[in-house]
Amino acid sequence: MDLNRTLNFYNYAQCFAHYTERIMSIRQAKIRGEVIVAKPVLMLALIDGVDLGVFTSNRFMLNEWLEKHYLQLMRQYTRHSQFDEPTDINNPFWHLSTDGFWHLQLKTKAEKSTTPSRAWLKENVTCACFDEDLWVLLQNKEWRTRLRDYIVANKLTDGPWLRRISQGLKSLAAILMVA
Repeated sequence: MDLNRTLNFYNYAQCFAHYTERIMSIRQAKIRGEVIVAKPVLMLALIDGVDLGVFTSNRFMLNEWLEKHYLQLMRQYTRHSQFDEPTDINNPFWHLSTDGFWHLQLKTKAEKSTTPSRAWLKENVTCACFDEDLWVLLQNKEWRTRLRDYIVANKLTDGPWLRRISQGLKSLAAILMVA
């Protein structure tokens, strides 16, 4: 499969706009004032897996590569976190399905009302997949890179406006200390 293919009659820009809007609407838990970044980090890990050819079809399973890469990214994006341990991968793998573009295919009709364990997911989930349109977007390297960069800029780092405010507050504090 050519991961850099371009479809002639597919509107990448429209698809990108749709999914960036959906990504901005991802529900993320907030604990003691800190937003949990597990869902966006899982998305980065999945996008990286597509980019590296680890995932060549729209069927994602919890495997050793995904678990290790997710943990590596969690440590990178939560280095200033108040929490000692990164969020387990089973949480975003399960809960991302509530955001409408990530779908779990269960082996059984068993419903879970709480976050299942990693072992339960491996035993009861055949695979997970993205919406087909999102999967097609991820097959194009340029748009895949744009989506990854968008997630990092908008979900995993402070926005430019927040950095400017922070820098301004630091300057104000320094002035007040001198006075």
